[in-house]
Amino acid sequence: MKVVLTDFLEKNYSLNKLENISICQYVQYEEQYKNEVFISTNILIFVIKGSKVLHFKDEKIVVNSQEILFLKSGNYVMSEMLDDYYEAILFMYNDNLLIDFIKKYDLSFSEKNLFKNNVLKIEKSTKFEIFQSSVLSYLKTTTLNQESIIKLKLEEAFLNILESNSKDQFKGFLSSIYLNNSFKTKIEKEFDVDKNILLFAKEFHITDLAFRNKFKDTFGMRPKKWQNIKKLEKAKLLLETTDYNVTQVCQQSGFDNISWFIQAFKKEYNITPKQIKNNKN
Repeated sequence: MKVVLTDFLEKNYSLNKLENISICQYVQYEEQYKNEVFISTNILIFVIKGSKVLHFKDEKIVVNSQEILFLKSGNYVMSEMLDDYYEAILFMYNDNLLIDFIKKYDLSFSEKNLFKNNVLKIEKSTKFEIFQSSVLSYLKTTTLNQESIIKLKLEEAFLNILESNSKDQFKGFLSSIYLNNSFKTKIEKEFDVDKNILLFAKEFHITDLAFRNKFKDTFGMRPKKWQNIKKLEKAKLLLETTDYNVTQVCQQSGFDNISWFIQAFKKEYNITPKQIKNNKN
């Protein structure tokens, strides 16, 4: 099952949508299963009960009630429950909110501390346990100032992290967001394997040539190469975490020619899709 997270929450949960931020108390009762999730916005997760494993293209992250998790937007992840019950508070916010926070507190960064991963896990302290209890209380009631309070609570969470043992990692995480420009952010958030990446040129109101040049300056490679890498990343994730056969993975990842897909996959990962399936089994 493929899920675009914010759309799914809006349809199935009581999602509080505010300016630049949404918040949700997420509860899952179903038995263990896997969901292919596209992270369409930055997410801060406070796990209250239960645990989950998140499969990224190159790593596996297990998160439980003793931890806080940051997820960057624009990434595919396979989500899998490890318990019969899972509950968490999800803060979903765009880059502008983080940039405003950086400017408000005049934070400075060092490029050597740039955080290059897509996920940041932080150990939860007593201070954060108190924080999540207060957030839950606000979510259960409606007040005239609820929107302002929720924004301030997220800001409180950021400030507490900056005073924790994870402050350097968090500053690196903020730095990576800050250095993103609107061009890069839009492409990473809105890209889909079924979309021709050159269509973004029209959305930016520039020529295909200007788009290619700007893309290479921003991402360090040609648009088509970047698009194929993203398709292969998704394919690798599906091969490792689902029961799809190679043909199905090829189609789900946006490839039209299975022979070309197998050749490109082997060139990228030095292993064939079939070998990954055999290793899994």
